[in-house]
Amino acid sequence: MQLYQSSRTPKYIDDFTRYAMVYLGLDKLRGEVTVLLKDKLADEAYGVCWGDRRECEIHIASTSFGVTVSREDKLKTIAHELTHAYQYLTGKLKCDPSCGEDSKMWKSMWEGKVYRYKPENESKKPWEKEAVHFENEVYHCYLEDLDLYK
Repeated sequence: MQLYQSSRTPKYIDDFTRYAMVYLGLDKLRGEVTVLLKDKLADEAYGVCWGDRRECEIHIASTSFGVTVSREDKLKTIAHELTHAYQYLTGKLKCDPSCGEDSKMWKSMWEGKVYRYKPENESKKPWEKEAVHFENEVYHCYLEDLDLYK
């Protein structure tokens, strides 16, 4: 697995990203993951990930609604989006780009089942439930492991 980040990525984000990749098993996969910090993202999102079985790109927001995103929220968002990267790289999650950028027509496939994109139901989708689970699990395990080294 190749990880690409900006040379300006803060050390705490680099350290956490590498920890989360190992925790999630991304280090055992083939492909590329790019993680970039952005000032802000569309719809004031904290993070976004897209990809396929070869490569994934993740953007993490530094601000949302004009407020700086906390360190904790950035790290949890990285774990959340890296979970999506794992889902894409393993083929568990696939997005159908043939519908173009009209989000009303966007389709995703989770373990062979097709889902239509509906923003109001996004948090109920199985890939989102998995990502929310791992964002918290990875973050808390990272903090516990940091305490072991103090």
